[in-house]
This record gives sequence, C-alpha cells and structure tokens, in this order.
Amino acid sequence: MSWETGYRTTEVINSENPETQRMALIPNTCALPTGTNGIMTLPSGCANDLNLQYMAERPQDLLVGREMGPAQAGPVATAARERLTDREQSRIRRDRVGEEARGSTSYVTTGDM
Repeated sequence: MSWETGYRTTEVINSENPETQRMALIPNTCALPTGTNGIMTLPSGCANDLNLQYMAERPQDLLVGREMGPAQAGPVATAARERLTDREQSRIRRDRVGEEARGSTSYVTTGDM
C-alpha cells in the first residue's frame, strides 16, 4: 500500500464569524474525494498521520523541520576516534598525565633539602 504522506496548510472558515479565516494543518492522506456525502471511513494512513500531528511538539515542524543540534555523544565519539586512529598521541598524553600524577604525590621534607 502506498500513499502520499506529508502535511499541507489550508484555510478554514470560522463558523461563528464567516468573515474570518484561519490556517489549519491537514495530513495529505486525509483528503477525501470531491463530492462525497454521508459517513466516510478514514483513508489509509490518515489516522497514523493525524496521531503524529497530535504528538508533534511544534506542528509547524511537520511542514519545515528544524536543524539538529550537536550530538550528545560527541565528546565520547571524538575520544573513541582519537583512541582508534592516533594511539601514539594517546600514549604520550597518558604517560604525561601519569608523570604529573607521580610528581604531585611526592613530598619534600626538610631532610631532603
């Protein structure tokens, strides 16, 4: 089964004040054939698209999405990439940190001077 997915905006006439119109977001799959009267079942995919529309934080995102931010795992991925591709630099840094750690734990006494 295939159908045209997506959303479109359409003008909706206010029943209380016919002179005012507003825009509504409608799934493409919910379009009914022209000239239909009476009780109709939802076309295939319409319920899924309507549910997605109700779950969206910002309905406008269904028309034009937002740019994604940085990945939360970015620092971990960078460290893994460095570890796998540049092991020598990692070893040097590890040795330097180890030397600094050993140097900070040694105590100087008055007898050593």
